[in-house]
Amino acid sequence: MGQKTVDNAIQFYQQVLRHAAWGTLMVDAVGRIAFADAMAARMLKLSEMELIGQPIHRFLPDVSFVPVQMSSYCEALLQADNGRSCPVLLSIKPMAAAPAGYKLVSMMNLTDMTQINDALFHTQRLAGVGTLTASVAHELTNPLSIITATCSNLIHEVNNENVDAETLLHYIRMIEHSAWRSARIVEVLRHYTHDNGLNTAVTNLNMIIEDALTLIRPQFLKEHKVKIETDLDPNLKSIVCDHNRLTQVLINLLANARDAMQPQGGVIHIRSWAIQVDPLYTNGKGQVEGDKFAFSVRDNGPGIPPSIMSQIFEPFFTTKPSGTGTGLGLFIAKGIVEEHNGRIWAENNHDGGATFTAILPQKQ
Repeated sequence: MGQKTVDNAIQFYQQVLRHAAWGTLMVDAVGRIAFADAMAARMLKLSEMELIGQPIHRFLPDVSFVPVQMSSYCEALLQADNGRSCPVLLSIKPMAAAPAGYKLVSMMNLTDMTQINDALFHTQRLAGVGTLTASVAHELTNPLSIITATCSNLIHEVNNENVDAETLLHYIRMIEHSAWRSARIVEVLRHYTHDNGLNTAVTNLNMIIEDALTLIRPQFLKEHKVKIETDLDPNLKSIVCDHNRLTQVLINLLANARDAMQPQGGVIHIRSWAIQVDPLYTNGKGQVEGDKFAFSVRDNGPGIPPSIMSQIFEPFFTTKPSGTGTGLGLFIAKGIVEEHNGRIWAENNHDGGATFTAILPQKQ
């Protein structure tokens, strides 16, 4: 990694920390601000001293500050002194070491968080493009070699006037098959690298899995000694989702499984299936739940240490050596699945290795 790359990374993380910081206020028993830090002052467009003594409801008019016994989180609209408002994630918790009724109020600008998440999403996607491009180059070698060899043979046969209609048709079919295979590989890579935000459409979960395998399967086997096996339900109905983003989820999970089995290699097993939901069942909001689809990525590596299981989906968390991972793959995968109103989790297998499972609604 060059010095320029290191400097750019440092600047990026500094920007994340600066914008993702929580603004903190201390509110007394009657709802007046007793302390404000620099970030809170920046968000409220007043100095720290100017905020002291101000009623908290001036800035958060729709939030109840009744005595709380434990930490609570909610989304709220923050009214700054300049008249502008912004959505914030709000944390309110009592202060045991302070006078009775004092509360600690922390605020994070959700607009900034959305921009940061988008930046992380594109950073992680671009980080994998180079690896995928190398994999695609390997995969294109075979069909292009077939095309060039077939054309050379065809030219030789024509020059010697030895070609008949049946042989000519055989050569044409070989060229056509290899050309379509090449076009398919390039199309999948082009779609993967092009993202304009969440774009849902009707597609097929098994096709998403096959697209991910088109990009990485050859490289996994040739360079990492990792074999991929599939058990895909052939009767899956269509699903409404963002095809390209879920392809990224599969690639991230597959890359994570591959790395967990290095340097020995191993086997990754991908499964897809449908989860039928009782039409009379409703969720906590009283809404009827529709059918769901699920997929899992299972490896036979060493598994996940229980001490870090709760951290693996956190941003920038990685157990890989410095310079070999961004620590964003699982974080991005979880974000995309939740963006589709689904959920994802990991668990260790009884016979070794780990399995990541995702469940998605058929319709958004």
